[in-house]
Amino acid sequence: MKINVHAGHTRQNGNAPGASGIVHESIEDRRIKEEVIRILRERGHTVYDCTSEGDSARNNLYRIVEKCNAHTVDLDVSIHLNCSNGKGHGTETLIYSSGSKAKAKAKRIDKNIAKLGFTDRGVKIRSDLYVLHRTYAPALLVETFFCD
Repeated sequence: MKINVHAGHTRQNGNAPGASGIVHESIEDRRIKEEVIRILRERGHTVYDCTSEGDSARNNLYRIVEKCNAHTVDLDVSIHLNCSNGKGHGTETLIYSSGSKAKAKAKRIDKNIAKLGFTDRGVKIRSDLYVLHRTYAPALLVETFFCD
């Protein structure tokens, strides 16, 4: 399989570092991304790292999607951390529509992260997220856990 993987947002010192709480999204999502890429490559997949460090949230998203769309792949995976003012918990994976070709993979990802002890919040539809509707390949966004 050919897969694009990227960490969301900019580095912690950038203009769009994402959620912060007990840990910082822009630090942990990059660690998770590196491990996901390592494991996928170890299992024989071709993986492209499409992480970008744009100078604004909008520019960063544009550059990530541009990198993703430069490759012909089977799946685009965006790694994130969630935040809810200390009230949320668990893992969830977001897809563009209920008919997304990424839906089955999203369900598997949720189930496997839940096996680590996280509540499975399920697959959710988010047609408003740029990376989910602007990439050419089926895309999913993993909210691995709540950082707060």
